[in-house]
Amino acid sequence: MTTEATPPTERASAQVLQMAGDEQHLRTLPVFYYILAGLGLLFGCFGLLYIGGGAVLAFLPEAAFASNPDAPPAEVIHALGWMVVAIGVLALAAQCAGSVLLVLTGRFIAARRHRMFCLVVAGITCLWVPLGTALGVYTFVILSRERVIEQFGGRSQPAIGR
Repeated sequence: MTTEATPPTERASAQVLQMAGDEQHLRTLPVFYYILAGLGLLFGCFGLLYIGGGAVLAFLPEAAFASNPDAPPAEVIHALGWMVVAIGVLALAAQCAGSVLLVLTGRFIAARRHRMFCLVVAGITCLWVPLGTALGVYTFVILSRERVIEQFGGRSQPAIGR
């Protein structure tokens, strides 16, 4: 049984198209990471609402509770306010840290450096359903291509199963 071989010019043009596609994907990935970082900072602003609400509870005067005999003691309300402030600060800090990781990933992809860092952040990004999941999977697909791995400096160890 004989099969006709693909002419070398067709193989070369297919490789050129694949390389151009990889370059386009590697140019769009950082933009998506920057957009997701901006959305993360926007959602992080909800932590400011918790901080503000908790501060109101923490600094309310005891006279505000004097008219209601069923109200809990003022110390409980103040402690609850400080707990809400702490939750808001933690949420804001987590969102800011996540956004910094996303911006760093975008910069590293644009510079074709630190591929493993980018893959780890892509895995963490997958937890942010649905946008982060789509971006994380897209990142895994693009950064797993052989030509892209070569642009990032190649493999330090051989891939499993290859």
